[in-house]
Amino acid sequence: MTAAYSIDRYIEDLREISRGSSDEDEIFRRVAPLATRLAEDRTWLVEKYYTADPVQGFGVHVLHEEPDHTLAVMAVAWLPGRGTPPHDHGTWAVVAGVEGNERNIRYKRVDDGSRPDFAELQVKHEFVARPGDVVCIKNGGIHLVRNETDSVTVSLHTYGKHVNHTNRSQYDLESNRKQDFIVKIE
Repeated sequence: MTAAYSIDRYIEDLREISRGSSDEDEIFRRVAPLATRLAEDRTWLVEKYYTADPVQGFGVHVLHEEPDHTLAVMAVAWLPGRGTPPHDHGTWAVVAGVEGNERNIRYKRVDDGSRPDFAELQVKHEFVARPGDVVCIKNGGIHLVRNETDSVTVSLHTYGKHVNHTNRSQYDLESNRKQDFIVKIE
């Protein structure tokens, strides 16, 4: 029988990986299987990680964050029919599905980036992430997440830096407005 893979062990592994490389492709290659292992282990998953803010539509539960805000690990609970606007993270992200299916839509910017509060986006790719699936998003990548099921879904998020401590943006597809994106932490 394989021993449980704990949050503490995951954090140790993340620290080692981040000390060894700042190349996002290398980080993804090494972190993705570990995130899958932790998501599938589920020994860390407790009832409170299923709670979400009804106004925000999701709940962010910090499992770990370094004192300088790097290597943040979070459990995110998504209410049925809710999600995020298109957004970036201001850092790299590795997201592993834990429970339930979540729709992801990736976007590319099609404007020239010359206007600070404006961004025109175009859908690049759309897919459903299921339990055990891993989604890797480079710094600057833009996507949205939506729970289209009738139950709360949960995913495990690992970031190079806590997203509320980056220059993170959200995007309005109708007005093409770009603005800061700060999330409420449970």
